[in-house]
Amino acid sequence: MYTASVWFFLCYIPDFFANIINKNANIYNVYEKLIILIATTFALSYSITINNNALIINYAPIFCLDFISLLMKSYYAYKNRNIDVRVLNGKIAFENVLHHDIETPIHNIENHICNKPL
Repeated sequence: MYTASVWFFLCYIPDFFANIINKNANIYNVYEKLIILIATTFALSYSITINNNALIINYAPIFCLDFISLLMKSYYAYKNRNIDVRVLNGKIAFENVLHHDIETPIHNIENHICNKPL
């Protein structure tokens, strides 16, 4: 059991590296960490309920790591939210250029062939 805990802690090193160095979080990463935190909370509450010291020692640090990781992901997801891109009436406005991605796809071969000058 303790070997699994050590491997679990080692697996958090890339997660903390991504949070601290790369700061690459979006809102979808937050839900993943929230589900992991809920699962760890259930495991920790079960170990406290049955009063098993080995399980409490195992799940308490993991709960703290999950909580810290969730806070970091939430902070960077809030910080990295893209506020420059606005969606207006199904059109994407980016740098004052409107793109109709659904109506005229970028890789429409027929559109490229028919509109070439001869």
